[in-house]
Amino acid sequence: MRHVLKHLNERTSEFGRLPLFAFLEDSSIDPRSRLAFAPYAAHFVMSFADLCSLIIREEPTSNKYQDLINRHTREDDYHWRWFLADLETLDYDPKVVFSEALTSVWSESTVRTRMLSYRMCSLAFDADPIRRLVLVHCIEAIFKPTIEHIGKVAAEFKAKTGKRLNYLGVEHSDAESSHTIESPEVRRMVEDIKLEPAVASDLSSMVDELFRLFSAFTDEMLDLAKAGRRIGDEAR
Repeated sequence: MRHVLKHLNERTSEFGRLPLFAFLEDSSIDPRSRLAFAPYAAHFVMSFADLCSLIIREEPTSNKYQDLINRHTREDDYHWRWFLADLETLDYDPKVVFSEALTSVWSESTVRTRMLSYRMCSLAFDADPIRRLVLVHCIEAIFKPTIEHIGKVAAEFKAKTGKRLNYLGVEHSDAESSHTIESPEVRRMVEDIKLEPAVASDLSSMVDELFRLFSAFTDEMLDLAKAGRRIGDEAR
């Protein structure tokens, strides 16, 4: 497992250099405009909630790795509520006809986002606990550079407006860093998992696929932010 995690860390370093993050660092652009992609991340955020509660959580269990995954999903249970609150705080929660909202979420401009959601669920469905554990570690690793950049924009937004963002801000980052899987003893336990070479290779390939999907997702969010799209535009 150490080799798989080493590969994951290498991919995380590459991920942190994606164009979206350079865009987020551009302080010449209004913070709210830099976060204009947020409503279009809805499919991912809500699907991730389902991934945790409906797919990778299995209770009861006698498997220590599945138990670890179950605890992690419990810790992430409420984060989608922060996301919905942030949309309102950013004034990205317009009153639109229900069909217009659906058209925005399931539009041509969010195909890569939806494919990320579906593929995550596909990789996790009926997977063994080790595979699910690597998937969770991969998602958490990807989150770190993402929230590092988004959190700075959220801080600028708060300084400018006095309004705090939770999902996009430091509260989410703090919650993630306190997860059970981030504790030193758990990390050592995971690192010490023995894998057959073929299994390690397969897990590394899954890591590569997830990073490709998440990279495509960030590119899509960048396109939407730059275009200044708004929920309901697709239906007009």
